[in-house]
Amino acid sequence: MKRNLLKYTLLISILSVIFTSCDDFLNADELNDRITIEEVFKSENDALRFLADVYRFMRPETGWSNQSPWTGISDELDITYQDYGTARINTGSMLPGNPEYDYWSWYYNGIRNATYFMQHVDEIEYWIDDAETINDRRERYRAEARALRAFYYFCIFRQYGPAIILYDNIIPSDAPKDQITIPRSSVSETVAFIESELDAVIASQRLPQGRANQRPKDFGRITEATCLAVKSRLLLYAASDFYNRDVNPMTEFTNFQNKDGKLLFDYTSADRAERWQKAADAAKDLIDLQIFSLYKETGGNANINAYNSYRNLFQEEWNNEIIFARRSGGFNEMDQACSPRMIGTNAWNGWAPTQHIVDAYFTKNGLLIDKDPAYNETGFSNAANDDFGYLKNTYNMYVDREPRFYASITFNNSKWIADNNKNTIQFYMGGNSGYHEKTNARNFSRTGYLCKKFVSPKSNVASGSYVNRNYIHFRLGEIYLNYAEALNELGFNENKTEILYYINQIRERAGIPLYGDGAGEIPVTAGEMRALIRAERRVELAFESHRYFDCKRWIIAHETDGGDFWGMDVYAGEDGFHKRAIFEKRSFQTKNYLWPIRTSETYKNSLLVQNPGWSAL
Repeated sequence: MKRNLLKYTLLISILSVIFTSCDDFLNADELNDRITIEEVFKSENDALRFLADVYRFMRPETGWSNQSPWTGISDELDITYQDYGTARINTGSMLPGNPEYDYWSWYYNGIRNATYFMQHVDEIEYWIDDAETINDRRERYRAEARALRAFYYFCIFRQYGPAIILYDNIIPSDAPKDQITIPRSSVSETVAFIESELDAVIASQRLPQGRANQRPKDFGRITEATCLAVKSRLLLYAASDFYNRDVNPMTEFTNFQNKDGKLLFDYTSADRAERWQKAADAAKDLIDLQIFSLYKETGGNANINAYNSYRNLFQEEWNNEIIFARRSGGFNEMDQACSPRMIGTNAWNGWAPTQHIVDAYFTKNGLLIDKDPAYNETGFSNAANDDFGYLKNTYNMYVDREPRFYASITFNNSKWIADNNKNTIQFYMGGNSGYHEKTNARNFSRTGYLCKKFVSPKSNVASGSYVNRNYIHFRLGEIYLNYAEALNELGFNENKTEILYYINQIRERAGIPLYGDGAGEIPVTAGEMRALIRAERRVELAFESHRYFDCKRWIIAHETDGGDFWGMDVYAGEDGFHKRAIFEKRSFQTKNYLWPIRTSETYKNSLLVQNPGWSAL
């Protein structure tokens, strides 16, 4: 017992060196206690603790204030608290000397530790009794680490662009300068490396295909399907216009190069069709596994209950749509920040959807609001709707919208969803969850909305009791949309049947009319389809950390993420609340298409070029 206690104490000590003392991947403390590390890798139990910690670098994206800015700096959401990093980004105050949400080093530490595990897993001597052979387990663990490493490279790519590829090298802290002076790889090289790593893991057949092939205690570990999902998202991004130097109008990026003159944005229109085909193939490979399905619930008439299907997709753990999820999603802050203040002082009342996303949801007729003549933005409804949680005298803007709107957006005169509180919410000045000048200058929605998409009705925010649940990293709905987009870019007329089938799978579950030429369907043309796919993606994947990166790869972020941002007039009383009002003017410059690398990193590695627009600051 004493020996085990000593061993675990040493393990914790070494892990603290490996995982917390590293300021960056080129200046990591050396793993110099070889005897202790060797001791760690002798035991399968201890090696698995090491591997579990490699998973730690896969961030849940639920902490919109402090940990994951992507929703709060997109056109989806306002984080009302102006002392958080999202506010500094939205007002153009971020500097490369101390960038907000600086994850360059974070992900390279994850890459380093994954590589270290891969290189030492062969040293395990003491194995736990298991049905698998020792070699199968060893290679499965190695494949997991390799897949995690590929995912972390993807995370660097989506935030920073071209990466430094380290392959299987672990650079010690006392390495000579020529080993730590490494240039960035090009976009094509970065994507090709990540793709090849994922392909190698898939080809090894060392991972289970999906959760059906896992033990319940292993849910949350990488599978073959996870690798395919990462590959689908990676290749969708790589095929998009931002990375195509022939299409991207921003010369800052098309002329971006290493110090030796090597162009870093090196995709051209010559390989455009090939890249979109690879993106389509990657999505279809995952679909063709046929081990996932869209989550659906039925009503009393056996038809799909669209509201419950969409809402409970994010509440029912390990449902059949989930490809990969984190066991503990860290939703406490979300439950607090997205709950109206009327339910108690623990409700922060401050993560607020913008008018932009409210306007993006379809009407019940399956049309965008500017295309539906029945849409009405004046006056109030004479009818209530218990299914969707609104009362008589609700503003017509919120009436007769699609079920996903009601599952995602808390609006004025709607009922709260908590099991222990179904009271009506008032966002106007002086209302039970509105602005009060003297009592809540901080905790209020600046837009007149709250996001309820992920909030658990079983959490009791008033008492501080929260329901722990999955954070979904990848789900089938995204893959359907990835596939439809890639096919459409290859040609709508050539792929019309397939495109409409997968878009309509999403719309059927959402409870709105389908696209097509049949009775009751909405006809579409080749010229409309790109915008409609993007609109469907915007709604279906709202608040899931997609919108920010989608707008970047479509080269529309300068239009969507800057300028005037709108909500309702929260500083008016009940009579004046329902009118559009600007709550913030955001700054988005060309340089914001890629994140700044911390300046100190470029000092340590003289070949590391800063992202365009950030060097002079």
